[in-house]
Amino acid sequence: MRASESFPGWLSVGCRVIIRGVPQRDDVPGPELDIADAVRAARPADGVTVWLLGNAGVLLVDASGRRLAIDPWTSSWLETRSAVNPEPVVRQRPARLASEDLADLVDAVLVTHEHPDHLDPGLAGTLTEAGIPVVLPQGCVPAAEACGYPPSALLPVRAGEDVDVHGFGVLPLPAAHAFAGGGYGHCEEWLDGGGAHRAVGYVLRCGGRVLFHAGDTVMWRGLAERLRSARVDTCLLPINGRDRLREERGLVGNLTARESADLAAACGADVLIPVHFDGVLGNTGSPGEVVDYASASYPQLSVLLPGRTGVHLPPREERSPA
Repeated sequence: MRASESFPGWLSVGCRVIIRGVPQRDDVPGPELDIADAVRAARPADGVTVWLLGNAGVLLVDASGRRLAIDPWTSSWLETRSAVNPEPVVRQRPARLASEDLADLVDAVLVTHEHPDHLDPGLAGTLTEAGIPVVLPQGCVPAAEACGYPPSALLPVRAGEDVDVHGFGVLPLPAAHAFAGGGYGHCEEWLDGGGAHRAVGYVLRCGGRVLFHAGDTVMWRGLAERLRSARVDTCLLPINGRDRLREERGLVGNLTARESADLAAACGADVLIPVHFDGVLGNTGSPGEVVDYASASYPQLSVLLPGRTGVHLPPREERSPA
């Protein structure tokens, strides 16, 4: 999203790939797209089951029935013209959950940063009324409060500090999601005036797995090593990339399809789940490019694209960092 936006205003030889088709953009999720019933019915015997919600949104369910959503964008706020959103976007396809279903299903929500396709202003009332806590980086608390989330609903976290969120182990890591100057392609950590992070990714421990949801980021020095030391086995990484034209419009970019595979392989992960490829028209990505590149370059890496029934990840045996 635009760097200036805040609130208010604003595969194994060849990688293994699971792809299930979804319909074209409609006003509301159709039966082929909506995952609410599948999530309600899910009772994984072990491990963790993963669904994509659209854009960077992800929903996790473990064997205890605990449910966690990351960066859900389920309302139409960003697609609706208003005084605080004068330039509405066009979404490639609808979210895979209605906001009310999301609030009914999850135990907590994690937000990686304050851009409104990640911190959804239209969800504030729904989540608050349902009593769903929202975990977010310390530096984006003011933005969350400005778009309607009461302080009592917010659980701010700091990069590098482990927290427990309804039985999920969560470790926030920095994200490089602010223009650094010096020309095209230079990004740095997004910090507030006091040095608190406004954008993070999350290492999550659940169901005998260690997952990493990067939020929005490009590569930064030491990231692969941090993920390797955390024993990350599954990466959920953005693939919408970046280019000069988007940067000139103020859009801070992300990892490209190839960079996401490079990072997953470099940190020793076995599974890559691409995200952030089907959100705002003009800022999407190609999962097919990830598959083609990973199958040729990293035959040990499985690229998974969960459909309506999700993808189940069984527990991994304990392993030592390489």
